[in-house]
Amino acid sequence: MASWFVLTYLSANRRPNADASMKNVLASLERPAAPYVAPANPFVQASAKITPSVVNIDTLEERRVESRNVFGDPVARFLRVQGKGSGVILTSDGYIVTNSHVVEGARIIRVTTVTGKKYDGRIVGANPDSDLAVVKIEASNLVPAELGDSSQMRVGDDVLAVGYPLGIGTTVTHGIISATDRRNLQVGEGRLLAQAIQTDAPINRGNSGGALANIQGQLIGINTAIASENGGGNIGIGFAIPVNLARSILKEIILKGRKLPPLPNDPFVGIIYTPLPEPLARELNLEPGEGVLIREVEPLTAAADAGLKRGDILLAIDGRKIGSQEEVRNIIKSKKVGEQVTLTLLREEGRREEVTIVLMRRPQGL
Repeated sequence: MASWFVLTYLSANRRPNADASMKNVLASLERPAAPYVAPANPFVQASAKITPSVVNIDTLEERRVESRNVFGDPVARFLRVQGKGSGVILTSDGYIVTNSHVVEGARIIRVTTVTGKKYDGRIVGANPDSDLAVVKIEASNLVPAELGDSSQMRVGDDVLAVGYPLGIGTTVTHGIISATDRRNLQVGEGRLLAQAIQTDAPINRGNSGGALANIQGQLIGINTAIASENGGGNIGIGFAIPVNLARSILKEIILKGRKLPPLPNDPFVGIIYTPLPEPLARELNLEPGEGVLIREVEPLTAAADAGLKRGDILLAIDGRKIGSQEEVRNIIKSKKVGEQVTLTLLREEGRREEVTIVLMRRPQGL
């Protein structure tokens, strides 16, 4: 009995202190944030200067794969391969430098600026031997990078690597120049870098074609390769093509590059659709001839951006009911590139949903 009394007494006498402690912590969480006076930081200034000039590049490639059927006959099929890389803006009207291996064989090239705006990219030309390429987008008022002098860089100088590794968004990493003049580096099957800057600034997959900048935010290299163990990520050994070397190669690419054909003007959603099978229509309580079945969604298109999926049923466009493939084609054809349309979809579990997309220009590879 006595021990119970003591426990009760102690518990009762702890409570006021506990309440006071709780009030203290709540009060501390409600206090305004402490003022922060940012010290002068050259890295912040350099990042702010170079970052708007670096873009994300997404690509879609179709690779032919040969195999044999059960009878031993050759069979060809195509695999879709999506790639990611980076690029650096050279001019305000849309010339962009990247690596040749980033855009090689691409059917679709999607360029996204730091503001999130997306553009269709077209290859002006490429030099696989130097792993450089030039891509053009139809844009204006872009922020071109200021080209520095890579010959002035010294071992130990601070540098920033800017790009879109792993597709997670604009990423800035910091390191130093580890070597200024690496020669004849084997960086992949059939790829040999004649000259490169080595850096320990973290560079990962997706950084290819991005910027290596000096402490003044000037472009001094195009990030192109990393050394890794067992195909892994960054281990502190990255390579960039010196901008002084890139200048002459880029001039040649642009002067000798193919003339870009006019952009197509027909609007494009990015779906492959078929008539809705009657058994499925009955199961979903749809009227005969109501809706079309989305069989495929093209990657890097307006439909993919809006989250459309294989198996969705398109019921209407801008409120106009869909009953055939021809109706879809006619409605889309009557629209303009850049125009918004609202798609009414029947999705999983019979859920109806309206999705608004912006019609894109038909990519030249489709």
